[in-house]
Amino acid sequence: MLIDKVGTYLGYAPAHGVDQSSGGYPQLALQCVATHYYDEDVEDYVEVADLELRAYLVLYGKDQKPLRNCDQVKKVFDWDGLSFQALAEMNIAETRFLFRVEENTYNDNTTMQVSWIDVDTASPTRQISSLDTKGLQDLDAKFGLAKVAKKSTTRPKPGSKPTPPATTPKASTKTTKPKTATKPKVDTKKPPAPTPKPVAEATEEKTGSTTRDDAWKYITEQIPEAALSEEDRSVEWTKAVEAIHGGPDDDTLTGEEWFQVQELVINNNLPF
Repeated sequence: MLIDKVGTYLGYAPAHGVDQSSGGYPQLALQCVATHYYDEDVEDYVEVADLELRAYLVLYGKDQKPLRNCDQVKKVFDWDGLSFQALAEMNIAETRFLFRVEENTYNDNTTMQVSWIDVDTASPTRQISSLDTKGLQDLDAKFGLAKVAKKSTTRPKPGSKPTPPATTPKASTKTTKPKTATKPKVDTKKPPAPTPKPVAEATEEKTGSTTRDDAWKYITEQIPEAALSEEDRSVEWTKAVEAIHGGPDDDTLTGEEWFQVQELVINNNLPF
């Protein structure tokens, strides 16, 4: 029987395989069979039987960068990450692990999906997580925010134009040596010219905020079904949420994250 309830489960994967998602990214497919369900009322696991759900965990995303799913698969199944063939051939049927089931809604159609996995000793209650400093810096670099940050720090340079005080020697030397007045003129022409360029570049970076529904609506308007089927669009959406949020499609995404999800789906499927 298919799992039809949101929550955290313990179980096994008697069958698994490695294939490609519709977007061409490597993914691990797990046939998750639950043995226990975490009951929040009693704050403990209770036994269940005959409950299962298939998980599709995309391991790598854009630019061939590993996603958080990849780290979790390494952690749970002791995979070294060096070979997809080795992962496919691993015997993981006896490895018990935790998996979280969430609702996934597209166009009024709600289904259950495995949003993430972890070791069986991990906390069964979902925590709001954040990357460490290095992880956040990598995220800034990946989505171009580091560039904007650098440009914004260098922008004060135009304010240091007060090099024209080099013209003050003009007044003092004019009376004795008029010929030397040509030297300050050369110096004052140098600083102002190159500085305006970075300011124009910084404004090109796309930022914004939107809602989940508006982001989905915008994507469907920009990418017609003839170019990307509704099923493939849903897959692209899930991958984008995983890449931006590092977790499932849920209510914890901010307006800025929804905007980034929207732009990532558009950029991946309408590159020009």
